[in-house]
Amino acid sequence: MAYYITILAQSLAAVALVAALWPVAAASGEPGRRDATIPLALLAGAGLGAAAIAAALAAPRSATAIATLVHTAALAVALSGLLLTLAAARGKGGAWRLAAGFVLVAGLAAQGVFDAWRLSANHTMTATDVINTELIVNCTAIAVALAALAGFGLLLARVARLAGRAATVVALSAALALLVVAGTEKTLLGLLRIDAIAVTAERVSFVARLSIVTPWLAYGPLVIALGLFLVALARRRRVPAAVTDRVERRRLWARVHGEGRLRNGLAATATFLLAVMLYQNLYASRPPRLSEAVPMTADARDTVRIPVETVKDGNLHRFAYVTSDGHRVRFFLVNRYDEAHASIGVVLDACLICGEGGYIQRGDEIICIACNVRMYRPSIGKPGGCNPIPLDHAVEDGVIVIAAGTLEKSARYFSDVVDIDVTDPVSGARLRNTGAPFQYEHAGRTWFFESRSTYDRFRAAPDTFSKPGADRSGGV
Repeated sequence: MAYYITILAQSLAAVALVAALWPVAAASGEPGRRDATIPLALLAGAGLGAAAIAAALAAPRSATAIATLVHTAALAVALSGLLLTLAAARGKGGAWRLAAGFVLVAGLAAQGVFDAWRLSANHTMTATDVINTELIVNCTAIAVALAALAGFGLLLARVARLAGRAATVVALSAALALLVVAGTEKTLLGLLRIDAIAVTAERVSFVARLSIVTPWLAYGPLVIALGLFLVALARRRRVPAAVTDRVERRRLWARVHGEGRLRNGLAATATFLLAVMLYQNLYASRPPRLSEAVPMTADARDTVRIPVETVKDGNLHRFAYVTSDGHRVRFFLVNRYDEAHASIGVVLDACLICGEGGYIQRGDEIICIACNVRMYRPSIGKPGGCNPIPLDHAVEDGVIVIAAGTLEKSARYFSDVVDIDVTDPVSGARLRNTGAPFQYEHAGRTWFFESRSTYDRFRAAPDTFSKPGADRSGGV
């Protein structure tokens, strides 16, 4: 849910801010026209935004070129708007400045809608073709975001008048300056990608430095709005004590409290959008992390044993076994049904398609980290697709029994190797697995050697030095 609110907020908050502040900064002294500019500019922006999306959908193979065109146009109007704002600060606004606001907001809206579309292109509204909870939640998130942005713009337009024209001009100039910086990065990157300008080390370095800063500029419009809130708060009206007429005093009191509600509404809306964006970008968007794996070792019978009682709660229980060559083999157990009908799925924490990325659990779903495919618990243990690789095991008197040899053979699915002490089976010398100069696969295990001579002796008669059931610590 936070994802869709975030992409709409970071794409359209600046549009709402400019649409709200421009009529105040370029005021012509005609309140009616000033008030009408906001909805008209938003409508013009939505129209051009829809046109940008249609163009991108019509030519998906040239989406980069279309994006570059949209960003270049938005950069041009933002730069022009900044210059006009600075010019308006020196004198009274006019009708031509209000007309320029239509073009400015429309261009920025086209870029904002286009960016929101591109950001959401790889994020499905739902994983199924039917109406489900995920689809309802995501649609609700979009509705909430649009409502919050509309409220943000309307409240900001009113609060900007309370803060004064001077503060509004400064706020609008700051917002447009941020849009110019962000637009410069997007435009240059697009021009480099489509080979419209030559790729040089200086240009790539400049774009790289901007790309570090620009993601944080999305918070700028909301921070600027909160700044205007503080200015308006400092300039808030008070009911003069000298006013004794009861009717007049009540009228002034209503006006003061009405303005207070406008300020508080703006602060609440901006804070809400800012909080959701921070949550999504700093927490929710972080890649999922695997839970800690419980280390396991083989017993005297060369098996790993896990009581069913400890893993039948329906949660994913992750374990790790270090093989004879130091590979860290992860596997997990999960009860596919309920505690009264325990049926434990025993699988490797890897699949044949996506590799060793691993799985996490959310509710009754087991999710592949690599491709985000979701599987219900009852399917865990079945081969095929993106299901985790089944692990051979047996159940003896309520205990899951996994042969160490089965885990040894599973090492090929994992690349994580840890340092362990091993023994040369010929000379008995102790060494580290990662530093051994020679190694040899025999009887389903890896043997390590300190020299070429011990390696050759072992290869000539491996059964002489490796006996079935030999202690592992002395056998490798």
